[in-house]
Amino acid sequence: MLKQYRQRFILLNLILVGAVLLGTFVVIGTAIYRNDYAELKKTMSAVLKPWNTSQPSSQEKKSPPQKSGDAEREPKKSDTAERKPQERSAASNRQQQDDNITTIFYDKSTDKISVLSETLSFDGDVQTIVHAIMAQQEDFGTLKDNRVIYYRQKTQNEYKIAVTDVSYIGSHMLNMIMILSGAYLLSMGLVLAISIRLSHLAAKPMEKAMDMERKFVADISHDLKTPITVILANNSIIRSNPALTVGDNMQWLDSTENAASDMMELISQMLTLSSLESGEQHIKKESVNLSSTAERCVLQLESIAYERNITIEDSIQEQVIIQSEEEYTRRICSSLIENALKYEPDNGKIDIKVYTSRKKAVFSVQNFGSVIDREDLPHIFDRFYRSDKTRNLHNGHGLGLPIIRQMTKLLDAHITVESSPANGTTFLVIFEL
Repeated sequence: MLKQYRQRFILLNLILVGAVLLGTFVVIGTAIYRNDYAELKKTMSAVLKPWNTSQPSSQEKKSPPQKSGDAEREPKKSDTAERKPQERSAASNRQQQDDNITTIFYDKSTDKISVLSETLSFDGDVQTIVHAIMAQQEDFGTLKDNRVIYYRQKTQNEYKIAVTDVSYIGSHMLNMIMILSGAYLLSMGLVLAISIRLSHLAAKPMEKAMDMERKFVADISHDLKTPITVILANNSIIRSNPALTVGDNMQWLDSTENAASDMMELISQMLTLSSLESGEQHIKKESVNLSSTAERCVLQLESIAYERNITIEDSIQEQVIIQSEEEYTRRICSSLIENALKYEPDNGKIDIKVYTSRKKAVFSVQNFGSVIDREDLPHIFDRFYRSDKTRNLHNGHGLGLPIIRQMTKLLDAHITVESSPANGTTFLVIFEL
């Protein structure tokens, strides 16, 4: 089950992160493409700029360059002879700066075409492409059928046209796509590795919950099995001697009643804890005298301490008033004192304190004769938790401390426990004044 959960977690992470990364890379690629397209327009404009004062006359016409396989085009001598040296130099410099862009002059009135580049940067018939460009409404754009990008400027009587193949941008976009694809695959690999790690971390609470559930079933089965076994055994004994009177069977009846009472106590504690954890309890805080509440709890339990010769020492500050709920406060104090008496050996000592510190009220119960092992401390407030030693030595179901902790939460109080061989075990409950 946990393996399937982790697999679904990893798959969901890959889908979500992959979709986000893909969308991000598409946006980046689109932005780069648009930027390259805009930069190409600037480049074409710069290619045409030197020809503002060096246009050939409308009567001059250069033979368009031939396609591959034809004879190499030679510019007419009249073209080059009649140009000024500065003009030829400017054209040569521009050609060297960008051989991927072809510069063309077109006289629309005479339908004459002059190609000012030594080589064409595109495939196809020049005249067909020029006529297609002149048919476009936009001065800058792409001829999809001819696979060329053009930029057109109008002078007095002529048009200056810069043309290049779509591969001018396509090659750069291909490199960009390869880079983005590599980055995407690398990112997804990292996401996969991180997701696998996170799946283990995310599954830990579930593993803990499942372990707690298994332990809960085992504990509740253990706590219910014993009294049920006792009840069935007693009932079998009574049924096997039908001639005996009730008085004769009183031993078995008392044993049955004690076992039933033990089950009733367990069920009652489970219902109480469930009610506290469900949030159904509505707490109305009021002023409660913690000092007098602690004193009453000590008086009620002094008889138990007397029977076992346990000394109860108290240091209770007078008139410590807290904002709490009186019944829950009494149950917290009484349960902690009773818990200390349960685990304190005979002839031992318990110290109870009530005092204020840093605008807080503190209720402290310390028993010196018992120590909680370090490995048990983190679990002391878990339901049904009992260490192996206490399970066999003391009665109880391991629900008392979880109930106390839940009550303190509802009262916005805080409970902690400290234990060491030198100082025994101390429970502290901190209330708001």
